[in-house]
Amino acid sequence: MLNEFISTPAQLLAHLEALMATSDKNCALMLIGLHGLRRMGRIFGARLSEEILVELLGQIHRALRPDDRILRTGRFEFAVLIPGLLNRGHAVLAVNKLAGILDNPIEIRDKERKLPFSIGLSLSPEHSTDPEQLFRYAEIAVLAAKITQTPYQIYTQDDLAAIVTDWDIEGDLDRAIAQDQLSLHYQPKISSRSGELLGAEALMRWHHPVHGMIPPDRFIPVAERMGIMPKLTWWCLNTALRERIEWGRADAELSVAVNISALDLTDERFIKSVTGALGIWDTRPELLTLEITEGSLMKDIALSATILKRLQSYGIRVSIDDFGTGYSSLSYFKQLPADELKIDRSFILNIPEDDLDKHIVSTIIQMARKLQLDIVAEGVETALMQQILLELGCDIMQGYHIARPMPQADFITWSATHS
Repeated sequence: MLNEFISTPAQLLAHLEALMATSDKNCALMLIGLHGLRRMGRIFGARLSEEILVELLGQIHRALRPDDRILRTGRFEFAVLIPGLLNRGHAVLAVNKLAGILDNPIEIRDKERKLPFSIGLSLSPEHSTDPEQLFRYAEIAVLAAKITQTPYQIYTQDDLAAIVTDWDIEGDLDRAIAQDQLSLHYQPKISSRSGELLGAEALMRWHHPVHGMIPPDRFIPVAERMGIMPKLTWWCLNTALRERIEWGRADAELSVAVNISALDLTDERFIKSVTGALGIWDTRPELLTLEITEGSLMKDIALSATILKRLQSYGIRVSIDDFGTGYSSLSYFKQLPADELKIDRSFILNIPEDDLDKHIVSTIIQMARKLQLDIVAEGVETALMQQILLELGCDIMQGYHIARPMPQADFITWSATHS
C-alpha cells in the first residue's frame, strides 16, 4: 500500500501537468507537512512514526474521490492533487475535510495526542497554470500556515512578501544585537487611584536596515523557531535594568517589566540569568516584573510553575499577561505563582459599550482580588475606559490614553512631569 504513495518531485510535477492538461475546470494542489511525526520518530522510533503515517495516508485516500491523487513527496510530507473543482469554495471544503482528518487525536502508547501539521493550497488557473509555479506557491502557503500556526493557508501574494521578510529576519536577527539595531521602548504603568507613575513595561523594537521597523510579533516567533530567544531575553533584561538606573528618580522606586517567552521557562539556566542580571545592575528583586502570556504557560504548566516559584522566592514579581484569551482555567490558574494579572486588551476596548465584556472584566478583578493579586488593565485608550476600570476596582492602568510606548530619552522626559 505504501508504494502507492511514494513520489519524487519530478513525478509530482508530471502528475500535476497531466492533471491540469486533462481538466477543463479548476484544479487544486495541497502540500501537507506533518511536523509532529518528525518529533515523534525521534522519541518512539522510526517504525512507529511510519506506521502512523501510512494509516493517516490511508484515511485521506479513502476520503478522496476516484480522480483525486495522493502522492508522497518526502518522509513526512505528501501532496494531494484535486481536479474538476467547481470553484474556490469547493477547494476550501476539500482542504477543511483533510484538515479535520489530520486534527483527530492519535493514540500513541495508550495516550491520545494531536500531531501538528500545516497545509498549503494553491489553485489553477487562479494562481498559475504552470505546474512548477503552482507547486512553489503551495510550498509558500505551507510556510505561511506554519508561521501563523493555522491548519491551512491558501496562497496569496502577501504570503510571498511575508516569507521573504521572514527569511531576512532569520538571517539578520542573530546579528541585530551585536550591530545595535535593537532598542527598548517603555510604556508607563500608573496607579488607577492616584495617577502616580509606578513603572513601565519594556517593549523590544528592531530597526532593520532594509525592512525598517519590525514589530515584536514578527520577529519574536522567528527567534523562538531559531532557538535564540534566550539570547534576546538576556539582552532585553540587561538593557531594561541598565536603562532603569538612568531614569534618575530620586526615590528609585519605579519598577520595570520584561516580557519572557515560554522557551525561557524550559531552561534551568534562566533563573541564574535573571538573578545575575539583578546583581550586575544592583537592582532590588521586587523592582523587576517578569511578564509571560497565559497561553505560553499552558505549554508546560508544571515546569513553568516550578521555575516561576523559584524566581518568586527571590522576590521577583510575576505577571500573567493576556489573561482571559482562551486558556483560562481555575484548575490551572491555582497552580501558578503570580503577583499580578493583566487583563487582555480585547476585553478592555469594548467595556464602554459591551455589558458582557464589562461583566467579564469585573469578574476577573473580583477573582484576582480574592487571590490577593494586583490587577493591570492594558489597552486603556479613553478617559471613559479609565473611569469605568477605576469603578470596577482595577489597580493599575496602561494604554494609549496614559501614554504610548516611547524611547528611553522620551520616557525620562515624560516621567519627570508625571511623578
